[in-house]
Amino acid sequence: MNRLLRTFLFFPALILALVIVPVMVLSGSFSWTAYAADVAQTAFRSPLPGSTVPWPTPRPPRHHPHPYPTATPYYAPPTPTLTPTATPVAATDAIFASGHRLQKVIGDRLSNVIYGYTTDGWLYRSADDGASWNLVTSSPQVDDFIMNAANPNVLYSGKGVACDQASSTPEPMYKSVNGGLTWVALPDSDNKRPLLSNQGDPDSLFAADCKAPFVTTDGGQTWTARPDTSAAALWDGYHVVDMTAASLLGDPRPSTPNWDQIFAGGLAADGSGVVAFTNDQGKTWVRLTPNVEPASWGLTAIVADPFIEGLIGFAEPKGVWTTENYGVNWKFTTAGLQDVVNGDPAGLNDLVHHPSNQFYLATVRGLYTKALAATNWDKVTGTAYDATAITNLLFTESNPGTLWLNTADGVYTYPVK
Repeated sequence: MNRLLRTFLFFPALILALVIVPVMVLSGSFSWTAYAADVAQTAFRSPLPGSTVPWPTPRPPRHHPHPYPTATPYYAPPTPTLTPTATPVAATDAIFASGHRLQKVIGDRLSNVIYGYTTDGWLYRSADDGASWNLVTSSPQVDDFIMNAANPNVLYSGKGVACDQASSTPEPMYKSVNGGLTWVALPDSDNKRPLLSNQGDPDSLFAADCKAPFVTTDGGQTWTARPDTSAAALWDGYHVVDMTAASLLGDPRPSTPNWDQIFAGGLAADGSGVVAFTNDQGKTWVRLTPNVEPASWGLTAIVADPFIEGLIGFAEPKGVWTTENYGVNWKFTTAGLQDVVNGDPAGLNDLVHHPSNQFYLATVRGLYTKALAATNWDKVTGTAYDATAITNLLFTESNPGTLWLNTADGVYTYPVK
């Protein structure tokens, strides 16, 4: 608590120091060129937030490849495009549960429980990071969900609706309290999609529809809208597509994961994206990406490390953005990703930050990795999924050496060293 109070007292001074930045950035002479073909890395400074929520105190980044921008946006000099370095590993076979080929795994970084759907639609559960599996049901009522780390028997499922299309039949959310054996529809949940389960409280969940994020603290029996009530009104122009929490920050480390720092990624109708922060469970929001309209970046997945303060990353159609100080500075990397950002199809689908200080990126054609300070992405080669679309990534703190990959061909694992 004392740490948070110090953070809040520091931020008025920081905000005053930054007042001149957005004025100059948003002047008529400014143009955004983050995706110029010869720019492999770009840093920018975020503008004055349009909310009353103080930013967390930014710590100095561990790496300083370029100086911070001051009065005007700073662009790194052009970086030559490097040929990706092959990372050979032994090709892995398909993953099975009790003889059934796994099609998809679902879990949480802070739990050793993993669920798996098989190619024939059966649902399995492992309580030892996938070493052994037990059948839950051969006829599951839902085919996707998110799991609570504090109580892995509590699952939430909901498809939501496509926000770029006219909705027809309302889609309710469902909840299971017995590990997916049975499901019940939640009240007032039509068209909401579950996004963030509190890793320390199975009854607290964030969901979103096309109009606003919502929170429940009673297991989905009631919902409270969490719009952005500041002048920025972020969720009027963006709909939330992904959320993450830095849930175990502090010295000493909290004994229970929390929602003191939550990050949300949103998309607008024009395809541009935004990253926002809340430290009061969505009552107020702060924009962490620059106030550029329309933004020249999108958003497909967002990640925050639960143990490292200020470290956030997000993937979007043209590359990956990372920050080590809550968005005061962002770094854009796309070198090495030409085959998956310019190909047909193109797509960067999921992003995780591993305890080895490596980022892993799921793409439409294989797995890529890079160190936090690196500017080039390397493709993992010599595997059975080199040219396969990878949709999701999962690892657990209890077994970080195994990275689970959900792909169009089924589940594979990659041995992290």
